[in-house]
Amino acid sequence: MKYLFDCDDTLYDLEKPFDQAVEDLALPLRKNQIASFYKAYRKHGDAIFDQVQAGKMSVDESGIYRIQHACQEYQIPLKMDAALCFQERYRFYQNHISLSPVLLGWFSSSQSEKAILTNGEKNHQMEKLRALGIPSFIPDDHIFISGEIGVRKPDLRAFEIVLSCCGGAASDWVYIGDRYDHDMVPAKQVGMHTIHFNRHHRVDGPLADQVVYTEEELVTLLHRMERGEKI
Repeated sequence: MKYLFDCDDTLYDLEKPFDQAVEDLALPLRKNQIASFYKAYRKHGDAIFDQVQAGKMSVDESGIYRIQHACQEYQIPLKMDAALCFQERYRFYQNHISLSPVLLGWFSSSQSEKAILTNGEKNHQMEKLRALGIPSFIPDDHIFISGEIGVRKPDLRAFEIVLSCCGGAASDWVYIGDRYDHDMVPAKQVGMHTIHFNRHHRVDGPLADQVVYTEEELVTLLHRMERGEKI
């Protein structure tokens, strides 16, 4: 089998850098509000994703937009200098992410062919992949970023580009991602096997061949697949 990975919320927990930046900024949120606040932040980011992908808005501009609108939704006053500070801290923490020890162990020892397919602006995603050490395990010609290839998940063409460039039948590949709609559905539609790394217990569905919730569960499954065990 060949293994195709998403990046955000798959290779690392996307919420951790956000939570650290929120803590640095001392936003007046109760602990039980942070998860829903993050969802609001992501919602506003999704609304402008195409502008970032098209180069009409920078990553930092989009981050400022997202935190401003999330704060407006929660009626939290936020001055521009505070929004700038948040984005600076968020980018700092994103550039200091790392693979968990169990994932690092698998990437270090696995001889299987691997690739990355992730949505986002090229330079921003590459910064994160370098922080994770991914270029040590996956060559540049096996890293596919929507801002560079011109299409983003869930567009089937993103997966077809990977297959065209890396070779092999779709059934040779396993896609590992965190989102059911953007990852599992299109990967299955092009004929790949699918592992839903549902880290935050969000929407699931029948097009995920396997569902895991932790890095440990994921790596155990990957080892079993590499040994040729029937799953």
